[in-house]
Amino acid sequence: MDSQLGNTLIYSAVAGLATLAGVYILFLRESWAEKNAIFFLSFSGGVILTVAFTHILPEALRTNPGALSVVLFTLIGFYILEHTIAIHTCHEDECEVHYMGVPAFIGISLHSLIDGVAIGVGFEADFSVGLAAAAAILLHKLPVGITVTALLLHAGFSRTKMLVMGWVVALATAFGAVGAYLFIKGVDESVLGMFLAFSAGSFIYIGASDLLPETHKNTARLNILLVLAGVVLVYIITSVTGGH
Repeated sequence: MDSQLGNTLIYSAVAGLATLAGVYILFLRESWAEKNAIFFLSFSGGVILTVAFTHILPEALRTNPGALSVVLFTLIGFYILEHTIAIHTCHEDECEVHYMGVPAFIGISLHSLIDGVAIGVGFEADFSVGLAAAAAILLHKLPVGITVTALLLHAGFSRTKMLVMGWVVALATAFGAVGAYLFIKGVDESVLGMFLAFSAGSFIYIGASDLLPETHKNTARLNILLVLAGVVLVYIITSVTGGH
């Protein structure tokens, strides 16, 4: 098996398992998971933004000088999408779109698919870029699993349906990763740079629009420490893998 494909399969599968962990944590320890989800978001927010700016974006600019324009349009595109269909990551006690259980599920599934694309694109560019992207995705998959389960629980879905939908969200990451790998394999560097720029834009949007704003709803100083811990973790991974 091609080493890039192997890495893509392994790390996207692990990211999917992290989503399932969030789903089952909410099932088994609902009150604990919801109480501490904000801290998961703080940590993963620091990770995902650092990866975007220190790993994915520099690689995108190296391969495509127009990468920043792609990042900009990605940010605007995500904003229009979320604003139009009102799908936004939220927690069960704060969400204003509980009645949109199915649309929210579709939106989070697409988000997981895009996460998978980021993993596939990252490993096509460079192992360290792919590893950093996979780490960032892995660390925010747990709250994603908790979020989608809380939304569906509040919308009145049965536990069986919620489990099935949770598995769909988890598998979407692997499908996105493998699909991206197969589609972009061997493409011109400038095209790869565009995909990397899209991945960077999606990471920046998720971190700045979905994750960090949620942490402002809890003023515990631990949130600041966890964001910084996420930043430090990326630099540790970088030093180990020899990446950017």
